Amino acid sequence: MATVAPEPSVLSTRRGKLTLTLLCAIAFVDFVDASIVNVALPSIRDALHFSVQGLQWVPSAYLLTYGGFMLLGGRAADLLGRRRVLVAGTVLLGLASLVGGFAGSAGVLVGARLAQGVGAAMMLPAALSILTTTSKEGKDRHTAIGAWGAVGGLSAAAGVLLGGLLTAGPGWRWVMFVNPLACVLVLGGIFRLISGERRRAQLRNFDLLGAVLATGGMLLLVYALVRAPTVGWSHAATIGELAGALALLAAFVVNELRHRNPLAPLSIFRINGLGFADATQLVTFAGFLAIFFFLTLYMQNVLGYSPIRTGLAYLPLTVVTVLAAGISSQLLSRIGTRPLMVVGSLITAGHPHRRAASARRRLPAGAAGRQHLPPRGRLHRAARHQHTRRDRPSGDGDTDSRSR
Repeated sequence: MATVAPEPSVLSTRRGKLTLTLLCAIAFVDFVDASIVNVALPSIRDALHFSVQGLQWVPSAYLLTYGGFMLLGGRAADLLGRRRVLVAGTVLLGLASLVGGFAGSAGVLVGARLAQGVGAAMMLPAALSILTTTSKEGKDRHTAIGAWGAVGGLSAAAGVLLGGLLTAGPGWRWVMFVNPLACVLVLGGIFRLISGERRRAQLRNFDLLGAVLATGGMLLLVYALVRAPTVGWSHAATIGELAGALALLAAFVVNELRHRNPLAPLSIFRINGLGFADATQLVTFAGFLAIFFFLTLYMQNVLGYSPIRTGLAYLPLTVVTVLAAGISSQLLSRIGTRPLMVVGSLITAGHPHRRAASARRRLPAGAAGRQHLPPRGRLHRAARHQHTRRDRPSGDGDTDSRSR
């Protein structure tokens, strides 16, 4: 009896390797935009005259639409074709970045960041869907997912490093101008490596109400979380926004249970471990992004680091992320996901305490007396001091910010 030859590995072919590299590059572009502006924030504030409270919208505007439109972007890829949505999102991200690079006011830059988030929310679900469907179950998929996860962690740290190099070099506007160049390269790879496909579902079955409820609920939730530290968690506006977001999301769940062709079938949560994996990712990336924002301002405004020194300070984190991702992808097929997730969570939870103790030992002699002050207060006071000690006319401000 003849035996059936096993299906060859997609990643063993040149095209398979190039496709995986392309999809990881797409993820890198999306993830890096969440952190690349952090080191440039002081220069952006001086050039466009942001207020201390308004400055947080430069990174937060991207996350607002990125998280709010993610589910809709994934469903659009199912209905309209993955490559079509991937191309549209890449073009939108590139154009929005170009507008942001030429921004002459705070409002234009925040608007460009909002549009960037929409483009990224279209790109990422389509790319991840292509990744999982082109790599077969088993070692291929573990390798592909491991590489994808490595890019996720690497890009968050590399974004801060690249932001420092660009801000100290050609200027803060290049943290935006670098995206169109990357998008052109990505588009060339998409048209060469990813085949087009027909629509796989009828638009008349599209869950329009679910899309409105999910997108509206996520946008309102992220907006409330971004504003809450400024207006106060107990403020009536914050409570109302959070209650409204929860009401919209609850209505979305009810709609999905009743709809014949739901936007997000809730049956996927029956998959063992999916909920725990999602919660772990949420906590990890929320912590990473918050650390990058506040630690970057602390290093520049309190410790007096230059942009390039601030970026280089994240280099060890970048290297360790790459090494850890490579090791964990090899262990995934041997010991499973649970031990890796538990050990990684324990390491992440214990690290801030060691870092805080080490930072206190390295403080300069004059800084010891400031330890009783809240870190957030020191950051805001340093930011206000730097913002009010000069009153420059509107303009680029790159030369002045680099000369300090």
